[in-house]
Amino acid sequence: MNYLTGLALGVSAGHKLHQLLQGGGFTLVHALPARRRYRHDDLLDNRELALQWEQHLRQIQGITQVKITPETGSILLLYTCRDEYLDLVIDDLSRRHKMPGPRAGYGRLGMNIRGLGRQVNRNIVKNTDQLLDLRTILAGLMFVSGAAKMWTLGQRPSGPQMVWWAYSLLKGRY
Repeated sequence: MNYLTGLALGVSAGHKLHQLLQGGGFTLVHALPARRRYRHDDLLDNRELALQWEQHLRQIQGITQVKITPETGSILLLYTCRDEYLDLVIDDLSRRHKMPGPRAGYGRLGMNIRGLGRQVNRNIVKNTDQLLDLRTILAGLMFVSGAAKMWTLGQRPSGPQMVWWAYSLLKGRY
């Protein structure tokens, strides 16, 4: 395997791991009392999903107005319920969206592995007072291991490839 092939595999693996470990996909963009705006990448240019989510959210008691804009991936919610209840609604919508359909390429085992990964990540975040998460720990381990191999053994491309994976994992951070 040449260096470019290893680099391409590293980028691909880092991107997939980033997708697997990322949060719910919802980003809270703006919040005022009784008004919130979220963004979700899967809504971009996806009118069908926007209509499904809009219909679902309109049926929830406490949400008074829903406006989803597929051009920007934006969700505007006006509500009368408690903020904690709305957080649960968004978490539930995120969970439902991540569930594979009946014709998905993976089944219960894949869902269990992904759920375990998310649970481990939540526990790490909770127990470190939001200082670390699973992605940051894995990126740090890959970076240290890759740098050590590059420095002590002069290995290439596996050392730089691990550094690249670490960079790819951290790329989507704040």
